[in-house]
Amino acid sequence: MERRVKLLEEAVRRHNDQIAKLFNKVDSVNEHLSAIQKTLDQIKYMAYGGLGYFAISEMGLLNAIKLVSG
Repeated sequence: MERRVKLLEEAVRRHNDQIAKLFNKVDSVNEHLSAIQKTLDQIKYMAYGGLGYFAISEMGLLNAIKLVSG
């Protein structure tokens, strides 16, 4: 009986270690996903800025601003 209890304790300890490793991996994956999300946000806002600059330059507002300021 005591042998079986020791085997069960070892199995529980092993499972606890495996669960802890999995939680560490999940945390690591979450950090990587956050970094990817930040990069995608930067790309999105750069595209918005480029589109805005293109729209302003096509409408002639950029030349108007240059004339007024200079």
